[in-house]
Amino acid sequence: MAIATNSLVTLVSFKAYLGVTTTTDDALMESLIDRASDFIQRYCARYFVSQRYIEWHDTYGASRVALKNNPVENIRFIGVGGDNVISVASTIASDIACTISVNDVHVHLFRAASNGQETSTTLTFASHDSTSEMASQINSTTGFSATALLNVKSAYMRKLAGRDLKNQTVLLEAPTEGLTDYSIDYNRGIIYGPTLKRYQGFLADYTGGYGTIPYDLQQATIEIAARLFHSRKRDPSLASESLGGYSYSMRSVSEVDASTKLILESYRRLR
Repeated sequence: MAIATNSLVTLVSFKAYLGVTTTTDDALMESLIDRASDFIQRYCARYFVSQRYIEWHDTYGASRVALKNNPVENIRFIGVGGDNVISVASTIASDIACTISVNDVHVHLFRAASNGQETSTTLTFASHDSTSEMASQINSTTGFSATALLNVKSAYMRKLAGRDLKNQTVLLEAPTEGLTDYSIDYNRGIIYGPTLKRYQGFLADYTGGYGTIPYDLQQATIEIAARLFHSRKRDPSLASESLGGYSYSMRSVSEVDASTKLILESYRRLR
């Protein structure tokens, strides 16, 4: 297996730390690096590897908003407001159910025919990246009709959960007005603007994270992965061991966790 895109350290670095030169346990080590990286990113409530993000934020009553994944490398678009970009309707009156959903990566179409047979269709933004393309694809899906009203990026559409099409035409929305009177703290990923409070939400299309993962964060990942690697061969409840006239005590898991958390706390997203 290969190390996941979001993992925080390379196999080469991990093996160098362990002093391992063979390839026997490479697959296991890659899995442990992924697990350690996933734990850290869930604990810190953010991702660290530089990549593109498209996020919705509630801004009502606030003049500053923190993006989820800092530092910020660049901002492509800050969109506010909302315009109807696609209208969608059901075309088969005998269907028991017909719904549409929009999430972070795709449009999901669901219908249940009169005999109860269910059909689900997933249309990704990656494959249909404009609303004109998306509307055309929806329109070619059995049981659905769609019309493009405005052509914007599909990924900018507002999220929608299981909206009923049997009794109504659903209008999919996206922000088309770009916010201009704002400033940004790139390192902390905070957007400031006096007019942010006028809107209940905005969309941010940006690149965030580190091009090179900080060394202390790499070290925390390595230590967690190493602890998992070594714990395969010992009883985790064992605190000390004696062999002849030699004895030693093992560092407790809670103590190791405490030292690792000192590194992670400075990266933790608390807001």
